[in-house]
Amino acid sequence: MLNDRYGRSVPAAELVRNFAHWREVGVQEPLLVTHHGRGTHVFMGLDRFRTMTVSGPEASAGADPLSHLPEWIHQGLILCRADYTIGHVNQAALAMTRRWDRQLAGLPLWEALPELAETLTQAHIRHSMESGEGSAADIPSPFRENCWIRFETHPFPEGVALLLSDITEDVRRNRLADVKASLKQAMQAHGGVGHVQVSSRGFIEFADDVFCTLVGLPLDRLIHISLTDLADLPARPRLREELEHVLRGEGDRKTDTSLLANSGAVIPADIGIARLQGLYGSEGAVVVVTRRNEPANSAN
Repeated sequence: MLNDRYGRSVPAAELVRNFAHWREVGVQEPLLVTHHGRGTHVFMGLDRFRTMTVSGPEASAGADPLSHLPEWIHQGLILCRADYTIGHVNQAALAMTRRWDRQLAGLPLWEALPELAETLTQAHIRHSMESGEGSAADIPSPFRENCWIRFETHPFPEGVALLLSDITEDVRRNRLADVKASLKQAMQAHGGVGHVQVSSRGFIEFADDVFCTLVGLPLDRLIHISLTDLADLPARPRLREELEHVLRGEGDRKTDTSLLANSGAVIPADIGIARLQGLYGSEGAVVVVTRRNEPANSAN
């Protein structure tokens, strides 16, 4: 059948009965599919469809493949016009600024987000708007307590884009890393506290100088040795039991044990065992060791 706009049309029932034939026709030219004489669909080859929707001259005017990009990214995005009014805010930015239920588009930036006014962020925004230079800063979030954001400005012809990224976990991780480093230095300065890191199977992966001196063995001799093998024979079952409790995630433990030094001496020790929790689960345990000074037994 002929159709003025699409050239040919075919009833839906006919298309189903002779699909192989009409499929070949559809590759060559679009077919208007009708139902009771009314057009309902257009049947065409995939290549022609891609050409029309992506890059062909028949693509709809004004279609912008990047128009949905702000909603796809996980960073908060705020687009400001040259007069500092908000042109667009994505959902991530509304969540970061605690404005889930607000309509901010069209409002002056400082009215919509007064937390940014009279702050370092305001200086960054004005500088980027006036100079055309981008900038970035890591700052405590003015919207949430105990949170940090990376605040970036990116000028564009109509104004400036503000990009917000939540970096709270990174900041906390780095701070904890500093505490751990300082704690290790303090333990080394103390001289009487040693620590050992064991794998999820209880084998030594690291031992500090204090522990190495305590047992009289260098680190390269301790690596991959079971921690319980360093205990005196009568003390091994208890140490093994306590270590297994921690590695199974049943809580940290404190116990006493007796370690065998390379010289053959038996060294009473107090130990604390804590599970080493990594990003994807348990990575073993950390064991802190101090020598225990026991009073001499009185003669019978």
